[in-house]
Amino acid sequence: MNARLQGRVCVITGAARGIGQAIAERFGAEGGRLACLDVSARRLDPTVEDLIAKGFSTRGYAVDVGKREEVQAAFARIEADFGAPIAVLVNNAVWARFQPLTEIDEDTVNRMFAVGVNGLFWTMQAAAAQMARGGGGSIINLSSVSAFHPAKDSVCYSALKAGVVGLSRAAAVELSANNIRVNVIAPGMIATPASIAQFDAATIVTRQAQMPLGRFGQPEEIAALAAFLASDDASYVQGAVISADGGWTVPAR
Repeated sequence: MNARLQGRVCVITGAARGIGQAIAERFGAEGGRLACLDVSARRLDPTVEDLIAKGFSTRGYAVDVGKREEVQAAFARIEADFGAPIAVLVNNAVWARFQPLTEIDEDTVNRMFAVGVNGLFWTMQAAAAQMARGGGGSIINLSSVSAFHPAKDSVCYSALKAGVVGLSRAAAVELSANNIRVNVIAPGMIATPASIAQFDAATIVTRQAQMPLGRFGQPEEIAALAAFLASDDASYVQGAVISADGGWTVPAR
């Protein structure tokens, strides 16, 4: 494994499971020092313990990224704990509920956008200040192909993931002066426990047959792309939106 992130303080939100957990493991394997965030300490603790057991420098922080004051306090604590400013930020945390437009209530909309959009404002704001002092950094925000190709009952999810794209590209322009890169990964169907649980066995077979590559992606494949974007190998990649969807969005639909 490369050591492209050697010694860099890397913050990953939604790190307790799925894609976030895979990104933390990949960053640790590449020498990153891991600050793992999740809203649930109970869910996060076993993941942190596992990462430490693998020899990675890791700390866990229970944070609701939708609350600015919690984010500011946590990011200050991260810099103090690791003795260095944050160099990499991955915004993976999401809270989602899939419903028809006619059934969505105010609490659902507010919570989804608090985590999935507002949370990016607060984490990027806090990280950018540290990255500027450290000479630059890389921010990677997780969107979804649903931002461009909505599915049934995904109106709120698609809207917030489209917001991630717009916010990220605007931030890329603004933060370039401080050598901070902001890029977006837009995954397609990734085989995490949470995503697979949405479908029965027959639907999984049908969905995979619709993919040009003939399968769902794995969290580790998204992690590999994130590691590239976090590293100096992507030093000229700025404001990009990279789909990782097995070719799902290539054919006309």
